[in-house]
Amino acid sequence: MKLPDGNSISPQPPNRPAISVDTGRPDPLRQLQSLQLENRQAVVARVAELLSERGLQQAVLEVRGQKLTVSLPADGPELKAGDLLRIMREGQSLTLLDKLPPTAETRLGQALIRHLPWQQHLDSGLSQLLNALSAGFRAPPGPTSQPGATQPLPTTVREALHSIARLLPQASPETGGLTFRPLQTPASAQGSSSPLAGLASAAKPGLDVDGVRQWLANSGVLTEARLARGTLEAAPTDLKLALGRLALTLLQHQNLGADQFTRFTPLPSNELVTAPLQFPAPTTMPLGNPEGGREPASPGQMLRLLAGMLNRITVNQLHSQLLTTRSGPEGAPQVNTLVTDLPWMAPGGEVKTAQLRIDYDKREREEKPPGARRAGVAEWRLNLAMDLDEAGKVYFDVALRQKALSARVWAERQDTARQVNQALGDLRSRLTDLGLEVSELECRRGQPPTAATRLEHRLLDTRA
Repeated sequence: MKLPDGNSISPQPPNRPAISVDTGRPDPLRQLQSLQLENRQAVVARVAELLSERGLQQAVLEVRGQKLTVSLPADGPELKAGDLLRIMREGQSLTLLDKLPPTAETRLGQALIRHLPWQQHLDSGLSQLLNALSAGFRAPPGPTSQPGATQPLPTTVREALHSIARLLPQASPETGGLTFRPLQTPASAQGSSSPLAGLASAAKPGLDVDGVRQWLANSGVLTEARLARGTLEAAPTDLKLALGRLALTLLQHQNLGADQFTRFTPLPSNELVTAPLQFPAPTTMPLGNPEGGREPASPGQMLRLLAGMLNRITVNQLHSQLLTTRSGPEGAPQVNTLVTDLPWMAPGGEVKTAQLRIDYDKREREEKPPGARRAGVAEWRLNLAMDLDEAGKVYFDVALRQKALSARVWAERQDTARQVNQALGDLRSRLTDLGLEVSELECRRGQPPTAATRLEHRLLDTRA
């Protein structure tokens, strides 16, 4: 390849799949000098953009923070935006040494892009699945079946659905507080009109620290990490595994093998197609399958819902890993990030979700020179978005730096914002009693300021 000024391509060194860049003219020479490369010094360049001008294939390379436009030969390596190249200065030209394999970030980004268009909201998806506990399956069309006819769930499918319900905290009809409550045997709920009918009456009063930890562990975003550590039991203990178990059970009911699951096109949610990575973006999703209301779903529709929800969990996992993988100036991750959806069951069987993001910034502690006094402290940041029945949409932004805490709350409804402001004094006192120094504590009307997350050659994320 060469700089696009009509310069000739210099001869190729032997046994090197390289193409030189001739810099004989003033402008290209000035570009080369601006890179501040010594003779025979190698550097990594990134393909920022591919161009086509007057029949010539060109590329814009990012080298040391500067952009350089080069012409590509017909017999050169196949390139695409985002590829990394190793180039070397040889006299007054640049030589392409080789094309580097994709980085972990590139591989994560590509996997994320594959799943983005096929995400299903967990709240509406789980509500439709659990509706089958009372509604059963939609009967397959046939000469003897009537429109809208249903058939009871097989025992194995009902048990798999109850396993999913056990993972969801339950909202108390009296207080609205969340608790993990065990379900009775699946047989006791048969014939009931609500998937909550099998809930046992005994429950802990409220969701304590251990309950929150269990809720996060059950979300499915940590499935592979826990499998790698060998900490999962034989039975499904989180949402991703439980959804997979239900998919396998439905396939067996249809006399299909596990490999047939991929032929079911996922049912996506429109909001997750138009804004696949936006945070926060709590929405109240309509219940029921796309064909209307809370009508019973067929086994095929349930499998499509499951595929979409599993994609949603996978997107959260890939997004978390991608944000954590991004390196700082020293090559270490800047921030460890976790993004996930936390579902819970409201009274009446409707499932809702909270969007959660946790960032752990430990650069101050780790960037200190060896042996130096580590005066810096790590910072935790939590963003939470929820859509509540009576309070409406609320957003939380909490930062903890050693013992210093700051928190902001946004509420879309005026009466909710007023109630929160009235409770801030009591909250400040409780936080102070815990030994925390509350530097900022306020509630605002509206939504937190955010910019739309875009997909370009790499994933760009905006903080909540």
